[in-house]
Amino acid sequence: MAQQLLCRWAVFAAFIISAWVAPNAASAQADNAPEIFKNMNYLKSLVGTWDAVAEFHERDGSLAYDLGTYRISSVLDGTYLEWEVVLHSKDNPARQHSFLIFITYNPVTRKYDSTYFYSRWALRVTETGEYDDKTKEFRTTAFIPLEDGMHDENVRTITKLGQDKVVYQHYSRYNNESAERMDVEIRLSRSQ
Repeated sequence: MAQQLLCRWAVFAAFIISAWVAPNAASAQADNAPEIFKNMNYLKSLVGTWDAVAEFHERDGSLAYDLGTYRISSVLDGTYLEWEVVLHSKDNPARQHSFLIFITYNPVTRKYDSTYFYSRWALRVTETGEYDDKTKEFRTTAFIPLEDGMHDENVRTITKLGQDKVVYQHYSRYNNESAERMDVEIRLSRSQ
């Protein structure tokens, strides 16, 4: 009798737990469009065309500057932000490079995924991140194995959002370095 009662309680407990878990599991589906759109809405102020000034902090302590343009648009029914970036050396406009970034919100992980694709480089980098509505900062991190062909790299970024100005800061540390350093700060001003 006690064993039969215990079995009934176990079935009842399993039913209660599955009833509670089922709705929560549904909200953690990758195709939860309302959740994606709600979180992508936090980044909508980035949409537009921006003039960029990139200040690179070289390992020898010197600074180098690139100028360029960021074109950020909402694509795939608002599921992603697509960033088209073209930068060129301030001193030599013929020396340019470009990259694409695709950002979305992943309801399963409850984080943003940013994927970078570069011109003349087969490396693809994926960062995960969060948006802090209080500070208006979008922050990401990534681990890039053998980024320079020899060393693993840990990176983090902070993008401070404003209506007409955005500041992007990129920090990194190779596995043979004791501390991270700022690689680049990019200031974006909305184009007229």
